[in-house]
Amino acid sequence: MTSSVSIRFKSLEAFEKNNDAVMKIIREIGGTDKFVATKSFPPAYSHWALSQEAIDKLKALDGVVVQVSAEDDEDLPV
Repeated sequence: MTSSVSIRFKSLEAFEKNNDAVMKIIREIGGTDKFVATKSFPPAYSHWALSQEAIDKLKALDGVVVQVSAEDDEDLPV
């Protein structure tokens, strides 16, 4: 099962420390390098289909905040 997630950093220092690891997880486990990124600094990322494994690895990074979408198929418009 995959989930839509938002990824942000608690501080500039957290971004500098963890951004490479976040990118690696998104690309290798998420299976794509296509995702939404804000132009703010540090940026926030949004990915529409990350596995639980990827989410768990992202959450394990100190200073990285991961929000998982609570949507399910019943909430989608018909």
